[in-house]
Amino acid sequence: MYILDTDHLSLIQRNGQEGRRILSRLEILEKEEVAVTIITYEEQIRGRLSVISRAKSLDEQLLAYQWLQQLLDNYRSIAIIPFNRTAGLEYQRLRKIYPRLGSMDLKIAAISLVSNAMLLTRNTSDFGQIKELSIEDWSKV
Repeated sequence: MYILDTDHLSLIQRNGQEGRRILSRLEILEKEEVAVTIITYEEQIRGRLSVISRAKSLDEQLLAYQWLQQLLDNYRSIAIIPFNRTAGLEYQRLRKIYPRLGSMDLKIAAISLVSNAMLLTRNTSDFGQIKELSIEDWSKV
C-alpha cells in the first residue's frame, strides 16, 4: 500500500509538473492500493475553511467554495485510511519517542506504520527521523 502525504496529494491536485510526475508513477502500480489518511483530509479541510473565513468579497467567497467543492469531489475517488485505535496507540508511542515532530505528521506516520504502507512525502527531514517508517519522495526526478 502507498499512502500520499498531504504535500504529494496537493501537488497532484495542483496539476503541475511535480504532480503529473507523481501520477505517472502511480499509474505504473497495477495492484497496489493508493490511499490518503483522514489526517490529510483534516489538514486540507482546515485550509479550505480558513480561506473561506478570510474571503472578503463575493468573488473571493465563490472561488473559495468552488475549491472546497473540488476538494470534496477529489476525496470521493480515493481511499481514506482512518485514525483508529491501533493508529492512536502507535501515535502515542511515536509522540514519546519524537516529541519535537508535529502531531499531524506523527498521526500520518502512525497510520502508515500500522497499515504497513510506504508513505510518499516531500517532508523527508521530519518523517525520515522515524526509522521504522518507509518513505519516498516521488515529486523529484
